[in-house]
Amino acid sequence: MSKPLVVTIGISGPSCSGKTTLALLLKKLLNRVIVINQDEFYKSDDQIPVDEKTGLANWDSPNAVDFKSLNRSINKAREDPFSFLAKKEKPLQNNHHGSDLLSLNNFADVATELDALKDIIFVIVEGFLIFCDQEVCDNLDNKFFVKASKKILKSRRESRKGYVTLQGYWVDPPNYFDRIVWPQYILWNDHLLHDDTRDPTIQVLDTDSTSSKDITNIAIKSLFHRYNMSTSGPKY
Repeated sequence: MSKPLVVTIGISGPSCSGKTTLALLLKKLLNRVIVINQDEFYKSDDQIPVDEKTGLANWDSPNAVDFKSLNRSINKAREDPFSFLAKKEKPLQNNHHGSDLLSLNNFADVATELDALKDIIFVIVEGFLIFCDQEVCDNLDNKFFVKASKKILKSRRESRKGYVTLQGYWVDPPNYFDRIVWPQYILWNDHLLHDDTRDPTIQVLDTDSTSSKDITNIAIKSLFHRYNMSTSGPKY
């Protein structure tokens, strides 16, 4: 039996942009999918850096994430995808997404594209800092950057109750979005926000003006055009 094609997809963007929704909708629609979440690779709570200006724990810094372990997990999924597919899925701890609002019937218009991709194993790597680490970024075959305006992101973030961590439960202190989340997003992702500095292989999806269904369709069609197995094979 020939070895299946294993393709990695990186989905990044600021907190509350809709990247998890996109990841879970792709998982629902594509035939064989492994999801690797950046949130699973945070360092222990006592290793999270403290912001010098505010004195607050800074979960939005790349220094809060064990990227070496994340990259090893991506490599393992490439090398032995079937062991990952056989594992019992962990329940999503920080369930703030809207993927359950859409069903397979909502995507009948991309049925042809989905059928053409059915023999590929996709490894989806999702997290708001994954494009900040060069080794991880280089390990991603397809890259989607999901963004939204500051006003929309703040509204979504402040409507959330909190986040499960390795050792407990995190609730944003007052003004955490303005003092930590937004400034850190701009600091570490500035190169992604401008056409002249962004890696041209990264596709930008704006959820201010595009629905979850539509950004998912865009991602599926992008994968189809690159990996349409029914014509001349995958296009690298």
